[in-house]
Amino acid sequence: MYVVVCTAVFGVTRLEPVPEVGRYVHLVVAAIFLLTAVRLTRNDPQHYGVALGGLLEPSDDPRPRGPLGLLDLGRAIVAATPSAVVELGIAVAVALLIFPAYAAGYYWWHEPAGTFALQLPPNVASFALAQLIVVALPEEAFFRGYVQTGLTDLSTRRIRALGAELAPGAWVLQAALFAAVHFIVEPHPSRLAVFFPALLSGWVRAWRGGIGAAMALHAMSNLYSEILARSWL
Repeated sequence: MYVVVCTAVFGVTRLEPVPEVGRYVHLVVAAIFLLTAVRLTRNDPQHYGVALGGLLEPSDDPRPRGPLGLLDLGRAIVAATPSAVVELGIAVAVALLIFPAYAAGYYWWHEPAGTFALQLPPNVASFALAQLIVVALPEEAFFRGYVQTGLTDLSTRRIRALGAELAPGAWVLQAALFAAVHFIVEPHPSRLAVFFPALLSGWVRAWRGGIGAAMALHAMSNLYSEILARSWL
């Protein structure tokens, strides 16, 4: 399935230069990752960590669903809010520990000529929301939800790392596969660097038992990288 998804993503991204089509490429890629993950994990979303407080689970609530299931969605959002707040707090705590070291590494790697001058992306709220819904949710659902869990199920070896129980081979392989699809889409060695954030996301997913905190951390990391690039380079 990974090969099929990578092939589809590669084909879609080749359309990016096409006028009036390229603007939708990222949405289509997100749909490929998310719909594939939802379909492959639909029998046991809790096991795969993609239930998101019931948001991605089919509802057995006998009450009316409303137009397009909007009442179901509203109830799921209300039910998921307490756990979402906790997972967001976890993501913020991890970011506070990791981001200073990331900034130091970013400076060392890029060697910016100028001084840091804070510059946020235009429409920063929209940018952050897009990173959460269009980037982090689909990628975390597929790679840390479906792929990492599936590989973990095939492994018998377990280790404990800072409170998380991991199958080391599955943990490393999901990160390698995540880096590989980024390289396939844009064949530049720098794209392989996402291997390391994928390790972090994989650890957070294993620690928390779901992708909620990993998803928030993923979006925050992308926003942070964008801010560093705009402010330093």
